Amino acid sequence: MHPLRAPTMTGLEQEHSEISCLMYRLSALDPSALSSQDCSLHMIAALHQYAKLKATLKALVKSATFPQPRTGASAKLKDLPADAMARLQTSTDLTGVGRLRTTARLIRSHIRDALRSRLTDAVDKAGLTGVVRFAPQLGDGGVTKALWLMEEGGRWGEVGNGLRFAGQLGYCQLPITIDAGDLQKHNTKTAYLSMPRRHLRAVPRPHHHEIRAIRDEPEFVLTLNPPLPTDHLHPLQQHPLQQHMKHDDPPVRSTIYYDTEEDGEWVAGGADFIFASGSAFIVDVINSHYYSSGVEFHTTEMNIDRGARGGYLDGLLTRSPHTSLEGCTAVVTGEWDDGSAYQTHLLTAFDDPFIVWINFCVAADIRQTVKVVLATTEQPVGNPGDPLPARYRRSAWLARRSLGFIAPVFLDGQTP
Repeated sequence: MHPLRAPTMTGLEQEHSEISCLMYRLSALDPSALSSQDCSLHMIAALHQYAKLKATLKALVKSATFPQPRTGASAKLKDLPADAMARLQTSTDLTGVGRLRTTARLIRSHIRDALRSRLTDAVDKAGLTGVVRFAPQLGDGGVTKALWLMEEGGRWGEVGNGLRFAGQLGYCQLPITIDAGDLQKHNTKTAYLSMPRRHLRAVPRPHHHEIRAIRDEPEFVLTLNPPLPTDHLHPLQQHPLQQHMKHDDPPVRSTIYYDTEEDGEWVAGGADFIFASGSAFIVDVINSHYYSSGVEFHTTEMNIDRGARGGYLDGLLTRSPHTSLEGCTAVVTGEWDDGSAYQTHLLTAFDDPFIVWINFCVAADIRQTVKVVLATTEQPVGNPGDPLPARYRRSAWLARRSLGFIAPVFLDGQTP
């Protein structure tokens, strides 16, 4: 005869989780499905078992709360194995976790520690370590909501890049701390694009099903997943924003722009701009403001046929609008209301001392020609008449890495 194994909390948690799942399935059934005689008998038997279980758990709580002198059969929470909370740290059943947290008062502190550990892991898996952190003062409900946001909110790559870009340019200080007030105010991942707080602020209005950017005014509303034109061939490719749409970070339409007149300010009501995602909108707004803020940019541009060098540019412009050039850290794809379209690729890393971006623009009425613009804040060297690769050596190296077959055309003046 095999000796009996000592019971552990892991076993109780497993049984509790399975019962919770079964109860959830039963609660989702139509009441008429439970009206048969067999179902009634099973329900009566279950009620009797619940009564016994309740009495047993009361005794267990009493034993743990008012322990008797220790015997071989007694147990305390400190005797739990190190992995007793492992399932809480890896489970994707947040509903079950919430029920266990509410009902199992005996192990509340252990659950809190396990969920905190799981939240730290979730932030790391999302690639947001050093970018986003959750306030240590969050209560149990706040931690559970934060977990939902990180684990069920979709991909965070572009959002993280937008925040890193904002931090690099001084619009916010990283890591950004999300506290209970943020969790209560914002109910979607898109709303958390508000984190660069100096010049950007998203104002979610869940009861009105809209999100406003910069200012809490009707003109500053963002239209999520707007209707896209279908009556003509798109200048980059056919319906690229819809074909490659990210459902957790959908396209955004906006009329917001930075007016450089006088002291400069954000205004709305201009031409429609449609961006490939909310994240792309944020990066574009940050870049537009920085470009207009008085920082010295050095630019060069060239018109290149999109079929040059075996159609290399055409291949770049007809792939997913979320795909950046080789070595680039962020990409913004957008279009104007007249059908013209553009892509902007950030060539520098988020910890570089300067920024370099390259822009491809295709006009609605001249779709075969691509206007290529390179802009950099790198300090020049040499003489003003020197070619770009000699004046802006680091920028030229980054552009040559990313532009592939058309780099000799753009940087060295070779024939297309």
